[in-house]
Amino acid sequence: MKNNKKLDLKSFFKLPIKEQEKIMSEIAGKANKDQLELVKKYDKKFGKEETASCCQCCGCK
Repeated sequence: MKNNKKLDLKSFFKLPIKEQEKIMSEIAGKANKDQLELVKKYDKKFGKEETASCCQCCGCK
């Protein structure tokens, strides 16, 4: 699937399961990347002490 191609919900569910999983995986990866960028931007602006971005669960400390 190309990034600029819109896919409506009905079309999505007509796709094979493997294609649906691939699309969802790509979307999740992009969302995680976007979230990480926002946290880094916030940390830079307000300092790491103000955010919960560093926790023991992910080992980022």
